[in-house]
Amino acid sequence: MYELLVARSSEDDYPSDIAHLPTVIDPIIQFTNMASVDKQVIEKMKDLGTLYVVDKSRIEALAPDVILTQDLCRVCSVDLMTVERIAQAMEPRPAVLNLSPACMEDMLDNVTEVGNAIGLSAQAAECKRSLEARIARVRSAVEQCAAKQPGLRVLCLDWINPYIVGGHWMPQIVDWAGGVSLLSPLVADAQGRLRGEGAKRVLSEDIVAAKPDIVIIAACGLDLDTLRREIDNISDNSEWLAVRTAAPRVVICDGHHYFNRPGPRLVDTLEFVAGITHKIPALIPPDLPFQEL
Repeated sequence: MYELLVARSSEDDYPSDIAHLPTVIDPIIQFTNMASVDKQVIEKMKDLGTLYVVDKSRIEALAPDVILTQDLCRVCSVDLMTVERIAQAMEPRPAVLNLSPACMEDMLDNVTEVGNAIGLSAQAAECKRSLEARIARVRSAVEQCAAKQPGLRVLCLDWINPYIVGGHWMPQIVDWAGGVSLLSPLVADAQGRLRGEGAKRVLSEDIVAAKPDIVIIAACGLDLDTLRREIDNISDNSEWLAVRTAAPRVVICDGHHYFNRPGPRLVDTLEFVAGITHKIPALIPPDLPFQEL
C-alpha cells in the first residue's frame, strides 16, 4: 500500500518506509518547550488562523488521485477548506477524503473509507476485522478485572504545561479499558456513538480534586524522551508536585505515535491503557514506549 503514497505532511513519520517522500505540509512553529508552544499556537492562530504552510505547487505537480486530510483539529494539521480549495483548482480534480474520527467506531469506518477510495476494499476489510478482534480481546480481558476492582479512575493528559485533558476517542478508550474517564466524560453523538468532547484545559486543582487512581500522560506530538525532558523542567513546580502527590500512579507514554493519532494504532493505545491500568502486562504492546514514574 505504501507505494501508492506520493507525498506526506511533516508529521507523517510512520512507518519509516515513507520517510523518503516529499512533504507538502509543514508547521510554522518550532518546538522549544511546552509553555512556548502553547504561546505560539495562541498567537499564530489569532494572527494567521493556521499553524501550517501548504506547498500548493508541489501538490499540483504530484497530481494525486486522492488527498487524505482531516478537519478534527486545526492545531494538528491544515484546515479542510484550504485542502479543498487546492483540489478544486486542479485538473483532473483529486478526491478529498476527510478523515476526522471522534471515536473508535469512526476510526474503524475510516479504514473502510480509505480502502474504498484507493481500490483496496478487501485489504481494508481484513484490516478492520483484525482490529475489531483485538478490541474484543481487550474488552474481554478487562471484564473480570473491572468486576474485581470497578471504577478505577483514569486521567489522560495531552499536555502538562498548561494541563490539557485528552478528548474525542480517549474517554472511550478508557471506558473500553475498564476505567472511568476523569475530567473528560463520555457523550453520545448524533449516531449514538459514545465519545469525548474536544481536549480542554484544566487546572492542577481540578486534577487533585478528581482523585485519579492513575494519570497517563501522552503529550500531543511528543515522543517519550522529549516528554521526559519536559517533566524534568517542571519537577520543582508546586502545581506538578501537587498532581504527583494526588495520583498514586503516573505513567508517561509516546503520545506522538499512538494516543494522539486517530488511526489503527489507537487499538495499540487501547491495549496499553487496559494493560497498564489493570496491571496486565500481556496486553501491553511490546513496542509502545512508556515509563511509570
